[in-house]
Amino acid sequence: MPNLMLDDRAISTESSGVIDHQLPEAFIQELTSAIRSGLNDGLIGMYLYGSSVSGGFDADASDIDLLAVTSRDVTEIDFTNVEAVHRDFVERHPAWNDRLEVVYVGRRTLWSFRDGGSLGVISPGEPFHVRDGVELWLQNWYLVRETGVTLYGAAPAAVIPPIAWSEFIAATARYAAEVRSRSLEEASPDSRAYAVLTMSRALCTIRTHRPCSKQEGAAWVRGRLPEWASLIDAAMQCRLSRGTIGFTDDETRVAAEALIRLLADEIATPYLPEIDR
Repeated sequence: MPNLMLDDRAISTESSGVIDHQLPEAFIQELTSAIRSGLNDGLIGMYLYGSSVSGGFDADASDIDLLAVTSRDVTEIDFTNVEAVHRDFVERHPAWNDRLEVVYVGRRTLWSFRDGGSLGVISPGEPFHVRDGVELWLQNWYLVRETGVTLYGAAPAAVIPPIAWSEFIAATARYAAEVRSRSLEEASPDSRAYAVLTMSRALCTIRTHRPCSKQEGAAWVRGRLPEWASLIDAAMQCRLSRGTIGFTDDETRVAAEALIRLLADEIATPYLPEIDR
C-alpha cells in the first residue's frame, strides 16, 4: 500500500466565519426571510454552513446548506407553507433549483439529538420529508456549531450541545464506511464522483485533525497519491459539472472502486490518539 505521509498537516481549513463573496447578501437575506415567513415566527435560529462558509464554494455547482431550528418539534408543524415558500423561491431563482438543502429540527430535539428524534429535510433531488435519525446527523451539527454563520436568531452554541472532536471523527469514519459499502455499478456519474471526493475529504479530515472541503480533501490525497491524480481530477470535473462530464465508463468506475477501497482502508487504520476539542 502506498505511503500517504499522513502526518503532514500543511492545509489549514479553519473557517473564517464569513459567507463566500459569490453569495450576494441580498440573496441570503431573501432566503432567510422566506423561510421565516413560511414558519410563521416559529424559527429560533437559522444557520449557513458547508462550502459557502468553510471553503470550496462554486457558485455554478455547489449546494447551499442551511439549518433551521424551530420552536416546536417538526412532527408538530404543518410544513405546507414552508414547501410553498421553497417552490416560490426557486421559481424566482431557477439557478438554485435542486441546489438547496435545508434541514429543519426542533430546538429540544437538537439539544438532545443523541437520544434520537425527527427532522425535516428539503435536499437536492428530494422533496420535503420528515425522517427519524437526528442522531445520525452529528457531522452536520458539529460543523454548524463550530463553523456555521448565524443568519437569524441565537448563536449555534445556544441550540447545539458541545460535540467532542473524537465524536465528529468517529461519525466521519462511520459515514466513510457506509459510502464504501455502496455499489457504484448502477450509480450516476455524479454519485460516483461524490463517493471518491467524500472519501478523500474523510481521510484528510481524520489525518489532519481539521474539517475540510471536498476540494481540499481531493488536493490533499492527490498530492500524496499522484498515481491517482487523473481520477481525482476527473471526479472534481464531474462534480463541478453536476454529473454532466465524465465518470460514465466502466474503466473509470472500476478505478473509482479501487481508490475508494484504498482510502477506506487508510481511514480504518489507527494512526494517532483521538483528540477532543
